[in-house]
Amino acid sequence: MPDFIASRISHRYGRKSILTDCSIEASKGDCIGIAGRNGCGKSTFLSILAGTVKPEGGSITCFGQDLLANRRAFGRLIGYVPQVSPLIGELTALDNLRLLTGRNYSGNEPVLQNLEIPDLLHTKVSSLSGGMQRRLAIASALAENPPVLVMDEPTSALDLYHKSRIYDNLKVYRNLGGIVIMATHDLEEMAFCSTLYLISGGTARTESPESAAEQIKTAYI
Repeated sequence: MPDFIASRISHRYGRKSILTDCSIEASKGDCIGIAGRNGCGKSTFLSILAGTVKPEGGSITCFGQDLLANRRAFGRLIGYVPQVSPLIGELTALDNLRLLTGRNYSGNEPVLQNLEIPDLLHTKVSSLSGGMQRRLAIASALAENPPVLVMDEPTSALDLYHKSRIYDNLKVYRNLGGIVIMATHDLEEMAFCSTLYLISGGTARTESPESAAEQIKTAYI
């Protein structure tokens, strides 16, 4: 049985239905990609999986726990990197880490070292580039080593070198049994996934990276 199951998720904004019957599943070590054209509901779906938006219908089970019945479990089981930065610009990188995780850091932690965060710790976030802020947000989500990591376009604003570093960290995380669920429009990220779902018409179906990319592209032609 899969370790993570989101079943028949539905949601609407006002009268507009965004998700009607979205289901995905994952087991330890999986990387699940969520693709689709702009406005299809990817970010809404990930917000629901991370517990920041409550769906109108459906269920989410994570390692046997009903997350919608026990919403506190979201914080313990799910790490989340939203598309919009969760960081506070007037605080330093270190203060943001403390605030987001509730822990103190020396800078020697492997996840911080691997993402080249230590040199940024005492710098205000407002002074960091978009790519640096993205790395910090990912580090804060990984720092607690949650069983499931939900990421909305995780490598946006990153150069090729730092994209590679992120992928290396995610490989280690997956090898240790972590589950990655990420929204993406990047073909390289799609290929990194063990299973790719395309959201279209409010539902999710499995697709190959090439097929998903072609369907997204032709939607605008």
